[in-house]
Amino acid sequence: MSGGGSRSLGLDVEVLRQLSRDHLIRLLEEAPGSKDLILDVDLMKLLDRIADAQILRNHGVDKIYRLERLPPPVLNVQRIYILRPTLVNVKYMADHMHSHRAANEQLGVHLVVVPRIQSWVTLLLEEEGLHGLIHIHEFTPEFIPLDDDLLSLEMHSFFRDAFLDGDFSLCCSVAQALYNLQGLYGRIPNVFAHGRAAQGVLAALDSFSDREPSRDTQVCEIGHLFIFDRDLDYVTPLLTQLTYEGAIDEHFGIKAGVVEFPKEVAGKDTATKVSLNSRDTIYDNIRNRHMAGVSNYLITRAREVHAKKDKAQGMSVAQMKTFVANELKTIQNLQQTLTLYLRACEAITSRCGKDLDAQLRTEYEFVTGSAGAKARTFIEDCLARQLPVSNNLRLIGLYSYTQEGLSRKDYETVVAQLVAAYGHEQLVTIHNLRSLGILTLASDATAAAASSGSSPSSSATLNSFSSSAIVSTSSGKGSVAQEKLKQVTQRVASALPRRASAWRALANKLQLIPDEDEPFDLHNPTHMSYVFNGVYTPAIPKVIASVLERGPASVSDALKLAPGSTTSYCNPSAVGVGTFSVPRVVLVVFLGGVAWSEVAALRLLGVITSTRFIIATTATINGNTLLQEAIFS
Repeated sequence: MSGGGSRSLGLDVEVLRQLSRDHLIRLLEEAPGSKDLILDVDLMKLLDRIADAQILRNHGVDKIYRLERLPPPVLNVQRIYILRPTLVNVKYMADHMHSHRAANEQLGVHLVVVPRIQSWVTLLLEEEGLHGLIHIHEFTPEFIPLDDDLLSLEMHSFFRDAFLDGDFSLCCSVAQALYNLQGLYGRIPNVFAHGRAAQGVLAALDSFSDREPSRDTQVCEIGHLFIFDRDLDYVTPLLTQLTYEGAIDEHFGIKAGVVEFPKEVAGKDTATKVSLNSRDTIYDNIRNRHMAGVSNYLITRAREVHAKKDKAQGMSVAQMKTFVANELKTIQNLQQTLTLYLRACEAITSRCGKDLDAQLRTEYEFVTGSAGAKARTFIEDCLARQLPVSNNLRLIGLYSYTQEGLSRKDYETVVAQLVAAYGHEQLVTIHNLRSLGILTLASDATAAAASSGSSPSSSATLNSFSSSAIVSTSSGKGSVAQEKLKQVTQRVASALPRRASAWRALANKLQLIPDEDEPFDLHNPTHMSYVFNGVYTPAIPKVIASVLERGPASVSDALKLAPGSTTSYCNPSAVGVGTFSVPRVVLVVFLGGVAWSEVAALRLLGVITSTRFIIATTATINGNTLLQEAIFS
């Protein structure tokens, strides 16, 4: 299933890339002549999607260096640093200046801060004695097209800054990008937003719009704007992704629309970087497919290509010349592409191994509320095997989030196991997960009710789960250590606020869990739950579908159970204002990241409703990258 059916609708998003490129070029020309470029590593993918090395060379860039603690050699009299405003980045740059000033008094330095200059940056430079010696600029990129229907700000720190640290300052940068987008395509008439960050973006967007009301005279090509916070739905990124694109991201990592296949997949001596987008017709046809049907499709296409090559053997000389001139190169490229994606399928299957079935079964038991002793034992086994910490935290977080929080006994057990497996530093991780609301502790009343209503067998299972968490030892030292660890976990539990999850009630109101008897086809899906084997529908696409079909009131009660508040309105000044009916083009903004499962679900919704969905996000994520923001390192 591809999204090609709706791609002809609406607008060309490539102009957004050109706007960012023009802005970057103007900044480069602030330092005329030859110059060196020192880049923040986390910005390299973003800048690569804006301007390639040839464009940089055309505007005077001689050498490009990664920002590191040790300064690069001075080869030109001008230098441009492009950095995120972090303390380490700015201190590195200041140290570079101090090391070069004595020997290179004529060195001109420009600092470009992405996405916004913060006041402490200027103060730090003053403390370092560099005030007036550095030219400071600001670069706020537009949404960068990763594909025809996917835009990204590559703002990977947004999730941690907003939802963990409570710093919503980046909302202004998102609003600026949305404001500029509406400057190109017109002010969007219908707006629906949910979440704390979403309200911040709307407030900033309204502030920008009030400054230039004349821009509202343009007829908008986009009918609806949806803005959602990531904490509306943690279940979707925590679940194992089962579409081909999602599986590639899980196992190889997609960064700014580019994947780096290892040499065993690439079939070469070195790793190979591949840009993943709809211009690759093979990839466009398999990206949103469930993994269950990808291999058969690729094998069928490979046989078709092989048959075309065999047919050429019976051609005359004239026919062969035509074939070589017009078709041979295309067929060879197709063959290489098919081989690459088949190897990727085989590598994913090999990496999943025999644990995948147990993993999926456990996840779906959590989601459907049918988890029993086997599910808890599976978590315990994964911890004992010391799998990557993010993998185990995904399971634990999913368990807690979908079960209305852990009982105190389960909570203490999980903390003890994590500390035993990965070190006491993970107590900080536990604190972060609780602050995010992914790991929660059920109230005493809820725990007592669950305990009184449980059967003797379930109580025995819970006791077994708890008692086996800490490896028993016959030595006195071991007992003392266990007792101390228990006391620490109790203090951590009591020090944090209790935050019971209302996810189960939300899932019921939004009907996120399809009926078991409801038929579904993984190969020709008609329901968005296909991305998770028909067991769970991603919440945000479900909300969008409900709003477009029945209006904002259809989800208002359900969203009261989620963090944040809801806003929906029609811009009275926007040209082409209408009601919440199905439009031709819809812009959906994810604050804190979008999972590839959600992208696939929205693409299917677009096919079903003949609507083009343009997805704009602060970054693309999966469960591992989401939790990396909370893991202590």
